Formats: sequence, structure tokens, C-alpha cells
Amino acid sequence: MALSDILVHVDRTAHCEKRVKIALKIAGHHGRQLTGLYAQANAYLESRTSGLEKRRKRHEKASEQLRSKFQSMADEAGVQLNWLTTPFDRSEEWVTSQLVFHTQHSDLIVIGQHDETTHDGSIPADLAEHLVMETGRPVLIIPYAGNFKAVGKRAIIAWNTARESVRAVNDAIPLIQNAKKVKVVAINPRQKGKRHGDTPSTDIVGHLMHHGIEAEADHFSTEGVDEGNLLLNIASDERADLLVMGAYGHYRFRELILGGTTREVLEHMTIPVLMSH
Repeated sequence: MALSDILVHVDRTAHCEKRVKIALKIAGHHGRQLTGLYAQANAYLESRTSGLEKRRKRHEKASEQLRSKFQSMADEAGVQLNWLTTPFDRSEEWVTSQLVFHTQHSDLIVIGQHDETTHDGSIPADLAEHLVMETGRPVLIIPYAGNFKAVGKRAIIAWNTARESVRAVNDAIPLIQNAKKVKVVAINPRQKGKRHGDTPSTDIVGHLMHHGIEAEADHFSTEGVDEGNLLLNIASDERADLLVMGAYGHYRFRELILGGTTREVLEHMTIPVLMSH
């Protein structure tokens, strides 16, 4: 189950290089192909119509500078870097629509977590949510804080037997194939509607073992702690470098409605998170 077609979102934010390095590392272990997609709006200039051609040229120049920078990193990693530049536009919605379009042709997309402290209107604050909910592809979200030498060596899988959870486990297999430790955790497994066997998580652990992945099963009760915080705490205790989970919610009338656990993890994640819907 190689990831032959990986796409990484490229922009001018300070955290971009970190996600490109991770994407290159993943590509180096799989198809050795990576596509960089430069997509960024012209921040806070939606109402201005003058100077459009000058800003369009700056957009193209910024993309070329980043392509040159990351090309040398790709050459060093032995990865073929393909490059795409979205047409210039002034709206965040355009950035989202372009990423949704290109992601649907990829095995995996790597993006950054939204950083409210540096948000300038050039990258949609809800980009991760849109990509997870609309593309049908797994999305690997890299936190803006911290540095990560590896992804998938020590993984936590949030398992609740729902369709989204099943999808996330399947999408994660290429990333955890050579993991040193994988823990599958069920939270409140006896709640109504969940389909666990006699021992929570053991069935999906058996499935992972069929793929050559050794994993252990565990289960927890929230007992007053919300599920998102509990998952992040477990990941921290296990020194995990990847959290795998299904994203819950739906998209309706251009408004994203996400489950509380999904929202909590997106806002407070401290390690890379692979989300599938």
C-alpha cells in the first residue's frame, strides 16, 4: 500500500518548511514522488482592484522562489518534486477550492495546522476541516509548534468502530507499516451504537497484524475529561509521533459542522494527526 502520489500544501508561512520536510521523508519511503502545491490568497486585499497585475507577478515569483528552495531539499532526499502554482486570486475560498480539487487526485495531502497568532487572511482558518470533510482523502496535519523527526514510528489510533474510524485505520497503514509501537485505543467502548467485541480494540488489532503491524489494544473511560483532550493526553504519555482518527461531522450549506472531539484535536494538537472522513 505505497503512497505513490503525495501532495503538500506550500505557502509563505513560517511553518511551511517543516511540513515539506515531513512530506519529503514520507515520499522517500514510498513512491519517491511529491507534488508541491503553492496556494495562498492575497491577504486582506479582496476589495482592491488596482495593481492586480503587479500582485499576480509577485504571486508567481514567490512560488518560483519556494520551488527553488524545496527543489534542493528534494534532490538531497532523492525525491522527484513536481510543482503546481494555483492561479492568483484574492479570496481564501479560492485557496480552499484549489486544494480540494488537487487533493482528490492524490493518495495523501500534507498541510499545516492553523496558527491564529500569525493568521493574516492568506490561508483559510478552516482549511483542514474542508479538506478532511470534502476530499475523500486522508489529510496529515502538522502542528505549527514542535519539531518532528519521524511520523508513524510511535502511533496512537483512536478506534470507535464507526465508518470514519475504519477509514482512518486503513489510510494509516502505509504510514505505520514500520512502526516501533502502535496502540489502538477505544474511548467509552460500551456506549450505545459502538460495535466492539468482547475485548475492545482487539479485533482491529488483529486486522493490523494481518498487515504485518504489531499493535496493542487498550480502552479508556472519559470520566469527566472530553475525548479530544484524553486522546491528546494519551498520545503525550506514549511519546507518540502520530495520532490517527476519523473526523466526525458533516458539511452543509457552506458551513462546517464538526464533532467536538474533531474540533478539539484540530485546535490543540501537539503531534501530527492523520484524519479521514
